[in-house]
Amino acid sequence: MVLLRKKKEDVDSGQIVQLTITTGNNDTEDFPGKVFYLQCGNNFIGRDPLCEIVLNSKTVSRKHAELKVSYDRKTYLLHDLGSANGTIVGRARLHNDKKEIKSADEFQVGEIVLKLLVIDQDDSLKTMNVQSAGPSGPGPAEDK
Repeated sequence: MVLLRKKKEDVDSGQIVQLTITTGNNDTEDFPGKVFYLQCGNNFIGRDPLCEIVLNSKTVSRKHAELKVSYDRKTYLLHDLGSANGTIVGRARLHNDKKEIKSADEFQVGEIVLKLLVIDQDDSLKTMNVQSAGPSGPGPAEDK
């Protein structure tokens, strides 16, 4: 018997989760400002072309780390996969270890520094209601 399970749909599709290179290496085309968009589930970081976040620096292992995004996009778990240079979060060096991170946190893989950013599209797309003087506004002043 084969059981098929439907993939859980994103609970909050109004959020964008991205990694941005803040410190990179122009020689390896890991430019500062380069943005990677993350999906829910496992996002692998490394030199391997099959990784979701491909970094070309020789200081980055083929499969350096994994960033797991929860389906509700509220939990972000960074896991170093036994990389040669480790993964640095704040002042802590991860080696075969996991650490939960949050939006605006930075971490380093090899020589590359990445910043996690969660953008709430619903808030950024809201428009303001602006009152304008219409035809019922004050008319011209009358002379008496």
